[in-house]
Amino acid sequence: MKEEDIHRANRVIKVFKDTGLNQRQFSELIGVSQQLVSAVVNFTKKPNETILLAIIDNIKGIDPMWLFTGTEKNKKDYTPLKVQSPIEESILNIVRKQFDELSFDIIKKLSNIEDSVKDSK
Repeated sequence: MKEEDIHRANRVIKVFKDTGLNQRQFSELIGVSQQLVSAVVNFTKKPNETILLAIIDNIKGIDPMWLFTGTEKNKKDYTPLKVQSPIEESILNIVRKQFDELSFDIIKKLSNIEDSVKDSK
């Protein structure tokens, strides 16, 4: 691997470590395979545009120039745009749907009570 690829891999590793996620969670977060993350972290594959663009697209505050070239400064204040795994996201969607249904039922019952009070006057 060329020296510039090693430096780029080190920047990817820095972002990965700064997120505090494990390889599976990080790969899910940025939308690439865990094998690709593992290969880059272990220096067996150079970081290609797929992983670099995935990081830029899914982690807020990443300076593309820093990630690609090492120029500019790493701000260190980047945060994942999403932190849920697909399973967590699915569970959250189910809970939201149930919450919406319950809210609708409560509002409907309150409306019925209001109508009953109005009719009794």
